[in-house]
Amino acid sequence: MMRSVGTWSDEELLAGMLSGNGDCFDELYRRWQSGVYRFALRLSGSGSIAEDVTHDVFMSLIRDGHQYRGTGRLGSYLLSMARHGTMLRLKRERRYEPLEDGEATGDGGGAAVVDAQSDPLEQMAREEAVDAVRRAVLGLPLHYREVVLLCHFHELSYAEAAEVIGCEIGTVASRMHRAKGLLSMRLREMTKESAGVKR
Repeated sequence: MMRSVGTWSDEELLAGMLSGNGDCFDELYRRWQSGVYRFALRLSGSGSIAEDVTHDVFMSLIRDGHQYRGTGRLGSYLLSMARHGTMLRLKRERRYEPLEDGEATGDGGGAAVVDAQSDPLEQMAREEAVDAVRRAVLGLPLHYREVVLLCHFHELSYAEAAEVIGCEIGTVASRMHRAKGLLSMRLREMTKESAGVKR
């Protein structure tokens, strides 16, 4: 019995795609599209940039997938391409666009669905906290923002993040340490600002 492409490894799918198997591309796209999109979105703060970058990453995979050498995970390779494409667009535009409603999750929808069993006030407080963290991360300089996104949101190791960025592991560790400090400071400021508004 032939294995379903859904059980294939990323590397097997890539080899199948490069051999002309469209099902393999579809499965790779299903596995990685949302992660690539979310990374580009959180790095750029722009839904339109994230959509363009995601499209370009998968078109590049079709065209240049043979350049993947099998060192590291394919997911890291795709995030590396997404990082490169996002940086190019940010340099070209020289500005950051604000997140639009519903873009932070990449689901295109508005507010999160409220669990019927949860307390609506608790749910609202959680959503406000998530929004505050998202805004704080978006406010970080790019070289700090990307390590937070790669290591915390995409759960890459420092070694994998270093591979995506093209730097030393020590650089990732140093940037992460500094990013955490900046995030803590920014979140404290936002909490004070919010408390001042509520008085």
